[in-house]
Amino acid sequence: MAGDLAFSFADLGLPATFVTLLSRNGYGSQKLDRESGQLDAPQPWDYARILSPTDARASVELGSAVQRVGAWEYKIRGKAETSVLFLDTDFPENDRSVREATERLYGGEVWHRMLQDIILGIGGYRILKALGRDVDVYHLNESHAAFATVELLRDTGSPEATRQRCAFTTHTPLAAGNDVFPLTTVEEALSKCPWVDWAKESVDGSISLSRLAAKYSGITNAVSLKHRFVSEGVLGRDNIRYVTNGVYHKRWVHDELKRVYDRHLPGWQESPSLLVGAMGIPPEDLAHARNSVKKTLVAMVNDHTGLRLDEGTLTISVAKRITSYKRNNMILSDPERLQRIAVEKGDVQVIIAGKAHPRDDVAKGMLADAIHRADRLNGCSQKVRVAILENYDIEMAKLLVAGSDVWLNNPRRPLEACGTSGIKAAMNGALNFSVYDGWWLEGGIEGINGWGIGRRPEWNDLSGPVDREDIDDMYRKLADEIVPTYYNNRAKWWNMSRMSIATVGPLFNSYRMVGDYVTKVYSQLRRDS
Repeated sequence: MAGDLAFSFADLGLPATFVTLLSRNGYGSQKLDRESGQLDAPQPWDYARILSPTDARASVELGSAVQRVGAWEYKIRGKAETSVLFLDTDFPENDRSVREATERLYGGEVWHRMLQDIILGIGGYRILKALGRDVDVYHLNESHAAFATVELLRDTGSPEATRQRCAFTTHTPLAAGNDVFPLTTVEEALSKCPWVDWAKESVDGSISLSRLAAKYSGITNAVSLKHRFVSEGVLGRDNIRYVTNGVYHKRWVHDELKRVYDRHLPGWQESPSLLVGAMGIPPEDLAHARNSVKKTLVAMVNDHTGLRLDEGTLTISVAKRITSYKRNNMILSDPERLQRIAVEKGDVQVIIAGKAHPRDDVAKGMLADAIHRADRLNGCSQKVRVAILENYDIEMAKLLVAGSDVWLNNPRRPLEACGTSGIKAAMNGALNFSVYDGWWLEGGIEGINGWGIGRRPEWNDLSGPVDREDIDDMYRKLADEIVPTYYNNRAKWWNMSRMSIATVGPLFNSYRMVGDYVTKVYSQLRRDS
């Protein structure tokens, strides 16, 4: 998402600097294991070849010691130059814990996570000053950057002036994305910030970074309309706005589909709103391109797994981060029923991909369960094939969103703040089959551009689903609508595929998202604060 924004800012001529941690050993390399579900290993990357070093240095006071922060830079050139700064703390004079803070994307206990957030927020702010960047708006993307408000409070001299320069986007109601630290731990680490009374910022002896970011930001926004109502409850505020996420169409539409769109919808790359004309694409041209991509996808899956998936079989993909609320293995919850559907209505192929957080044992258990169920189905059925791919990454994702027939998304309502993988699939003409939550509650049209799972809730309905009802509805629609349409009504299928492009592409792209941030957030800060 941040990468899509960076490319879009550059394309649209809006100078911006993005700040993140270097994460020298990446997020983690995944090896599938039948007992634990997933084995983790470091995933180092050759950042010195990709990034350029900068001379910028900043100091951050942590407790009684002063720690050093540097930065590497990646530049994106478009109508404006956008850059991404990767903060690095691997200096010999730093404490070992501080050097390790930019080692892996996630990991460590409370102190380690807090160090990462301090380096990102305070260290990032000071690196921007060291580089002489003229920053008009500080956009805090999730709570991890909230400590930047500490620096803004010192430099501006008041909460009101800070709010005029700061915006906060909350991305999830889940605790994992809303860091909370003990008051005493924060006071110990940031004792050299006397201009902040941490006791007054605490609730029940803890500092919530999401509440800190919201308090000192002039505008707080959620990432979909539904998520706005959820976030008001999480943050205890009633003035939250929303900017629904979008994806960078140039990055996620496959080259085979790009050629078709270029031919029939000239100018769509500069103006993705032109994708509204997708119903004018001849079905045979769309079918030829999508079948070509699907053939490549099937070959990749067979090469990775040793299975024999077939390019003519209905292919359903579930590819996203593995975690309990996403219910990644829900389609395998009743293997016998899935088998009956395939026998009675037509063969089905399922592709599952995604990584569990290294410390999420529940998610790893889900993955192990999916592996066992897939083995049983593959061993006894000629009608159902299940492939589970390891080491899910961006390149694999690009092929999955473009080559799958159906994109399955079944998180527990209302925890899907937005979700973007289904948007990428829709832009390539795949059909979404999703719980009505996040972006799909705004963009889904039942039986027109895809299908919904479970009931369609009201915007302010924050009740969760009943798993058995969602499971039953998922299998029922597979049997009664999706599988029969794929095999017996190809004209309808390709009409829905074109409608998927025409209804999702013009609205849920990152150009529109950037425009919303400029007009609804950045330009409104001083007026509203």
